[in-house]
Amino acid sequence: MKSHAIFLVLLPFSLANAQQLQQKDSTLKEAIPVISPKAKIQLLKAGASIAYAALTYHCFKEEDNHFQKEMLEHINGFNTRINRAVSPLGLGQTNWLALGSTTAYAYLTKNTRLQKTVYIWAGSLLINDVLTNELKLSFQRHRPVTGSPFNTFDWRAGPGIHKSLPSAHTSNAFATATVFATMYKDKSWVPPFAYGMATLVGLSRVYDNAHWLSDVMAGAAVGYLSAKAMITIDKALSKKGIRIYPQLGKHTSVTLLYNFEQ
Repeated sequence: MKSHAIFLVLLPFSLANAQQLQQKDSTLKEAIPVISPKAKIQLLKAGASIAYAALTYHCFKEEDNHFQKEMLEHINGFNTRINRAVSPLGLGQTNWLALGSTTAYAYLTKNTRLQKTVYIWAGSLLINDVLTNELKLSFQRHRPVTGSPFNTFDWRAGPGIHKSLPSAHTSNAFATATVFATMYKDKSWVPPFAYGMATLVGLSRVYDNAHWLSDVMAGAAVGYLSAKAMITIDKALSKKGIRIYPQLGKHTSVTLLYNFEQ
């Protein structure tokens, strides 16, 4: 009976301690921040961006010379024919001509998704042109074909002759690829095809001895970010009810619509 009495006396204290532990546990759980799925995606993107920047810098410091020599050792007739077919896809003129013909097709066929795509595409190419040219003028890096060391820069005060970093061919190709990979991501073949062709364009510039590998990697980042920036701008305008629609007809014009009901 005595042991039972002691148990009955200690029971309230045990229950009180258990309740305190539960309260502390719940308090700790509340104190631990819960990361939302959206925040996790943002963290992953930030991590991927840092990793890519680090890889590009590693290529600049350690791989540019080695990769250049390896590429030049594999010059042959077959590779040269592929290179000649792929490299022009990165020209600014090629991309703007493709944009014009695609725009005409989009409006003639009344393809609304393609109409929005060409609008995003045009903005992406404009942003990319500005960023690429400004970076070229800022770095003024010597191209490998000049025979200068890989780390030769004239910087902003230079004569503006050497403009190797970043690769404009590559940035144009990746801007275009990112637009179509994003706008047609429901088509499983579009992203790998678009990015695959853009990668070939970048490699063709190394094959031509016109760019270092790090130039190409930087160009890919500039093109990708230019397209993503334009897509973000379009989403921000859309949330405010602003739409920009090019119109084709006897008189080509651009119409800006604002939804006052929003």
